[in-house]
Amino acid sequence: MNKCTKCYRPLHDCSDCKGGTLKDFGNSLTCSTCNTTGLVCSEHGGHHGHR
Repeated sequence: MNKCTKCYRPLHDCSDCKGGTLKDFGNSLTCSTCNTTGLVCSEHGGHHGHR
């Protein structure tokens, strides 16, 4: 399981882009909530996790 690079808690699929599975009309995914990783930390959001 992927973990947050800041607090080492488990990362979860981003609810805004459904874990990176939603595509914008075939274009590459960009999601500001998870910083386009598809994963978020419940404490720090998506800017400390890497897929």
